[in-house]
Parts: sequence; structure tokens; C-alpha cells
Amino acid sequence: MDQEKPDTEKLDYATSIDERYSALLAAARPSVIGSPEEHERLLNEAEELVEKGNILAPEEVKLLSLLVFLIEAYEAGLEEDEGHDEDHDEPSLTVNPPEPYETLQRLLRARQLELSDVEHVFGNGHLAREVLTGQRAISRGQARELAKFFQVPAKLFY
Repeated sequence: MDQEKPDTEKLDYATSIDERYSALLAAARPSVIGSPEEHERLLNEAEELVEKGNILAPEEVKLLSLLVFLIEAYEAGLEEDEGHDEDHDEPSLTVNPPEPYETLQRLLRARQLELSDVEHVFGNGHLAREVLTGQRAISRGQARELAKFFQVPAKLFY
């Protein structure tokens, strides 16, 4: 039988993406955020990527998604801590991921976009406003469209 050989060009490209992603990870050193200083550092890393706009390489998109997730998780933990009494000095280790509409709000803000830039995903401005305020859920199809638009994983909007 004639065994089909793997496409080495595609394999090389995938390997080079992994290598570049590894290099980006080594440079950015993202981890669970435990201090305001680390939060600020990762915010700066994310802002540098966002400023590049829509010309991000696949490995940069992966890094940005990771940074956004870590930042939002830290900020959600801070908001939760503000609701607890002041007697506890230790930050809460429980981190709740942000709601999908909060992720959408932050991505719009970070990229200096308006609701009108994404209302086509929802069909009209009224539905888009309801999603942005958390009154209406984001469907899986809408999540995929938003993911394409922002070049981030769709699971950020589930």
C-alpha cells in the first residue's frame, strides 16, 4: 500500500506557530494574577497586542485570548472581594469567569469600537443593546460570529 506522507509545509507552519507562541509566552510570562502590579503588567501586554488591530498573527491571537481571560478572571475576583466584609486581608482564590456580555463590553472598549460595529451579528441595534446589557444571552452562532470579528475563541462568549 502506498502510504500518504504528511504535508510537511503545513506541518512546518503549525510547528512554527507553536514555536512562536512558545516564544511569546516566554516573553509575556502570563500566569494567574495575584497582585495589582501583575494585573497592570498583563494589561500592558494585552494593550500592546490590541493596538496592532486586525493584523495579529495566530499565535498573538492565542496570547491575547489568554491575557484577556486572566485579566477578566482577576477583575471578577476583585469585584467579588469588594462585596465581602473588610476584616479579611487575603484575596479570594475563587475566580469566576466574566459573563459573555462583559467580555463583549471589554473587547469593544479595548478596540475603541461602538455597538454599531457588531450589531449585524445580532440582527439589529435593539437586540445588540440587550445583549450588551446582559438582558439577552449570546447564542452559539452569535458567539462564533463575534469570535471571527474579534479574532478570539468563541468560548469567551458562552
